[in-house]
Amino acid sequence: MKFGFDGPVRASAEAPGVKPVQRRLLSWYAKNGRSHLPWRKTRDPYRVLVSEFMLQQTQVDRVLPKYRAFLKRFPNMRTLAAASLADVIREWQGLGYNSRALRLKRIAEEIVTRFQGAVPRDVESLRRLNGIGPYTAAALRTFAFEYDDAAVDTNVRRVVQRLTLGTEEPQAFVPRGRGHDWNSALMDFGATVCTARAPKCAICPLKSLCPSFPVEPAELKRSPPKAKTLPFEQTARFARGRIIDRLRNLPPGRRVSLLALHRELALPGRSAQDVTMLVEALARDGLVTVRKRQVALTD
Repeated sequence: MKFGFDGPVRASAEAPGVKPVQRRLLSWYAKNGRSHLPWRKTRDPYRVLVSEFMLQQTQVDRVLPKYRAFLKRFPNMRTLAAASLADVIREWQGLGYNSRALRLKRIAEEIVTRFQGAVPRDVESLRRLNGIGPYTAAALRTFAFEYDDAAVDTNVRRVVQRLTLGTEEPQAFVPRGRGHDWNSALMDFGATVCTARAPKCAICPLKSLCPSFPVEPAELKRSPPKAKTLPFEQTARFARGRIIDRLRNLPPGRRVSLLALHRELALPGRSAQDVTMLVEALARDGLVTVRKRQVALTD
C-alpha cells in the first residue's frame, strides 16, 4: 500500500488499501480503545472543550481526577465564564501549564458573550475564538458534534505517516459518518501501539498493511544528541509553578509581598530580583496581579 506521502499522488478514502486500514483500526478500537474515558462518552461541547485543554501535554491518568473535579466546580460554560480567574487557577492545580486555565476561562467568556453560551459548530467561528487552533477546532467538531473532521495531533500524524497515508489531506481518510470513532481510534492506537519510541509492531493489527513494518526506532537513530539541559527544579517553568502554587493557598482577597514570596519559596539559585522578574512575567500573562509589590492570583 503505497500512496506517495510527499509525491504528487494523494491517498483518499477510495484508494486501494485505505478501507482495510479503516476496518481493522475501527475493529481494534472497538475491542481495545479507551472508550471508557468520560470525554469519549459525552457529546457535550463544553465537556469536550475542557478535556481538550486539560489533555494538552498532560497524561490521561493525571487528567481524569482533575477533569471530574473541575466539572463539579464549573459544570457548564456560564459558570466557568462567571467564575474568578483565581478560582479557576486554584481548581487547575496539579495539571501544570496554568496558562491553559487562563485561555480556557477567556474562551468561555467569549462564547457566553458572543454565542450566548453555545459553542459554535462552524470552523470559521471556532477559529476566531482566541486560543482555539486547527486541531482544537477539529476535535470539537468531531467529538462534540460528530462531524467527519480530521483531528490531527502528534499521535495521529505519526500513525498516518508510517502508513504513508500522508497528512496533506487528512480529511480524506475519515470514514463517512465515523469521525468520532476514527479520530479516537487513531489517537489511542498512536498512544498505545504505534508509539514514537517503542512501537509494538509484533502485535499491530495493521502490520500486514503497513509499508513501514517493522518500524525500527528511527527517531532515536536520527535524533541528534540531546543538549545538556537544566534540572527541572532550576527551570523557569518550575519556579513559575511554585509561585502559582503559593498564591493558590492564599485566602481570597489576601496578597503576599514579593520579598516574602522569595523568602518562603527559597527557590534554588533564585535571587529576590529573579523572583520579581518571574512574577512580572506571570502578570504580563494575566495570571497574577501586583499592587505595591504585593502579589495575588488575578481575580
